[in-house]
Amino acid sequence: MKNQNCTAYLSGAGSYLPKNRVSSEELMHDAGSESVGISPKFLEKSTGIEERRFADRSETYADLAIHAARAAIKDANVDPLDIDTCIFCGIDNDYPEPSTAHEVQRAVGAINAHCFDMSNACLGLLNGLSVADAYISVGAAEVVLVCTGERPSDLSIDITRQLKESRTKEKFRRKMGAFTVGDAGGAFIVTKSGAGPQCKMMRFFTESSLQNLCFYRRTPTHIEFEMEMESLGRAMIDGHQMLINDTYSALKWIPNEVSSMYCHQVGARPHRHMASMAGVNINISPKTYHQYGNLTSATFAVNYDLNRPALGDKFLFLGAGSGCSLAQIGFQ
Repeated sequence: MKNQNCTAYLSGAGSYLPKNRVSSEELMHDAGSESVGISPKFLEKSTGIEERRFADRSETYADLAIHAARAAIKDANVDPLDIDTCIFCGIDNDYPEPSTAHEVQRAVGAINAHCFDMSNACLGLLNGLSVADAYISVGAAEVVLVCTGERPSDLSIDITRQLKESRTKEKFRRKMGAFTVGDAGGAFIVTKSGAGPQCKMMRFFTESSLQNLCFYRRTPTHIEFEMEMESLGRAMIDGHQMLINDTYSALKWIPNEVSSMYCHQVGARPHRHMASMAGVNINISPKTYHQYGNLTSATFAVNYDLNRPALGDKFLFLGAGSGCSLAQIGFQ
């Protein structure tokens, strides 16, 4: 694993949250949790996720990304014609080809941008930041739009249907992670220069032996899905713990210098453990899971957009995705 020493600036961010609110209790009730002896209140009590947003069925993955991209472009005060590259980083897309990035490029008017899609579960947007910085570092781009649109409500709805057809307590336990997610769009503008925070260093790590802790596969008739929430959470914490000291050393930071720590939002317990692992007070680690659930790859754009750091702050992105893939990124 090598450090990616960075030069690019995070010059703009944007997010989009659909209007439809769905509570955890409502999802559990609809799936019939009481019939297997699980209280409809269990999900909220165990995860701290009170509700999440579901997109209208007419809203595409591109639509969600486009809303966020427009907000990021406005925030960065850049001309869409100056965007050199457009990267869509969602887990799913609307169709195999052309890439969803083409839809985003057309809608926001970035007609000079090179476009492509990339995906890496919940870590996709941070991988997109890595590619954007690399393009800028070698002179292949000066302004990059990195965006995503996520609609995991498709999964929640399909798992609800499956549990209505056949449910046991064990099956409910294995599939309940499908009710922790929410829909959103997120976007960053990454530039060669700018007034925003500068990315200092990135580190990525993958432990593929853990790939079966969470999987999501579409079939012609249903979505195959399982999530071992406790095991996946422990693996995420353990992996970050293994990396964090070297990350601080490479950044030449100590934990007390960190003003904000943005981490992947999967629930209350992992959130507490991530703050403890990083050696920071949980009060400087903004949360979004309670209102929006796990926003998968849109997590960091939404959390950052809603909870902006102050000028001069040192802050961390600590990301995770199924696989298990991890990222630690330092900005100032």
